[in-house]
Amino acid sequence: MVSNSPQPQIETPDLEELADPEIWRERMLELWDWLQSALVSVDFGVQVAALLIAAIIAFALRKPFSRTLDQLFGIGVLRRVRGAAVRFLTPVLGPAIAWVFLSAVLFTLQQLQMDHFWVRLGANLVGAWAIIRSISGFITEPFWSRTIAILGWTLAAMNIIGWLDPTRSFLDSLGMQVGDGRVSVMSAIQALVLLIVLYWLASRVAAVLSARINKLPSLNPSARLLIGKSVQITLLAAAVLLAISSLGIPLGALAIFSGAVGLGIGFGLQKIFSNLVSGVILLLDRSIKPGDVITLEDTYGRVNSLGMRFASVITRDGMEHLIPNEEFITTKVINWSFSDHAVRIKRGIGVDYSTDVPKAMELAVEACGSVPRVLGSPAPRCLLRGFGDNAIDLEIRFWIADPGQGVNNVSSEVLLAIWKTFAEHKVAFPFPQRDIHFKGGTPIEVRMARDE
Repeated sequence: MVSNSPQPQIETPDLEELADPEIWRERMLELWDWLQSALVSVDFGVQVAALLIAAIIAFALRKPFSRTLDQLFGIGVLRRVRGAAVRFLTPVLGPAIAWVFLSAVLFTLQQLQMDHFWVRLGANLVGAWAIIRSISGFITEPFWSRTIAILGWTLAAMNIIGWLDPTRSFLDSLGMQVGDGRVSVMSAIQALVLLIVLYWLASRVAAVLSARINKLPSLNPSARLLIGKSVQITLLAAAVLLAISSLGIPLGALAIFSGAVGLGIGFGLQKIFSNLVSGVILLLDRSIKPGDVITLEDTYGRVNSLGMRFASVITRDGMEHLIPNEEFITTKVINWSFSDHAVRIKRGIGVDYSTDVPKAMELAVEACGSVPRVLGSPAPRCLLRGFGDNAIDLEIRFWIADPGQGVNNVSSEVLLAIWKTFAEHKVAFPFPQRDIHFKGGTPIEVRMARDE
């Protein structure tokens, strides 16, 4: 049976004439005439019904098929690829089911010699979405995977309808001269897409190379980090230059732009550029390394990692401070483990004037040596520092080899051990002595209370 129902006419639009309102009016009239004739067509109704049924079936069977797929890949050796298979196949189950149904309907309509334009268009669109969505599944980031799938399917849909080439020609006609070259909207879009792809590839290659560099035992952590960051910056710079060169602009024409960027670095980006340079200096001179225990103003902690812009320092409280690299260059920094992890700690002690000072000094050294973290060599020492208003001032000095485990806590253990030892040997700690003087001409009456 050959149908005489009207066929939809999708003409390639002339985008240069879309600004003419008269053309829009003629197109709308043509579309209205076609709708009036198509809505009463049996073939058109069959195709619309097929599209709706395909959508309902795909929505209804997507979850059961997904559960079946999950159970299937949970059997035997298939369990090893279960996660990857579910991630790749689950998003395309709905479009694949719709494509199978529409393909069967399309074959039936062709055999019956009925109109099948809309069914063929729907089958092509859902088939393109299934293929593009499965390819984008190789991208692990969900946002980029879905974004690339949508952009790819949009281009495929425009190509199926026949709008891709006219749109490309129209975007290519919008441009301007830059030096000896010409930049159009189309070339800018292509350069942007190329930049995104090259940036993604450069990031992945840099990550792989950094992982390989970190496994080299002959390099210290600072050298590994410096080489890894240098490789990453080089690859990203190459990606940007390739994207710019794809515009057809000579790189020499960017001299003025480079000068403007230099001024921006000199003014607005001064701090950022200073931190980058400071990060390179720290990696080269190795004054600060991952694992070092440092004190920077009120921050005491262990350097967890060094970046190109900041350093991560984890304090004893578990807080992670992100300190700009410039602070390590311009501020006084105490590196407890720069050349040697062994550090000396000093703590003051006061004893009463009635104390046998040499005996108290021996007891302080003995108590200090009983703390496990205090080193035996160099041995602890106790010094007489002076005679105060209320006490004889002593100072205990001892060494530890693990400042990363904390300084105040081991000081507390030492002072507590000295307290216990002094208490056992009756060494008295002083109390403040105060003399009270009364001024005035009125005598003070004093009474003595006696026990009765």
